[in-house]
Amino acid sequence: MSKNSDDGRRGAGEGGRSGEAERDDAERRATEKFIGDLLARGEAVFEGEEPTARTTHVIKREDDGRLTVRRLRFFR
Repeated sequence: MSKNSDDGRRGAGEGGRSGEAERDDAERRATEKFIGDLLARGEAVFEGEEPTARTTHVIKREDDGRLTVRRLRFFR
């Protein structure tokens, strides 16, 4: 067996956190895109705004700055 073999495991100092941070960043970007697409299509409003006939979702900004999406109804 070689001294330089890599079994694929990573310790905390070897980038273990960076994978989690990359997933968090990817999730944040996907959420922003989803919300942006809903707004662009007129299917979402921010909490406190008057929903239209096409509104299917309400977007709320949490105290920590995160955006959450709540479905109101389905549109046919």
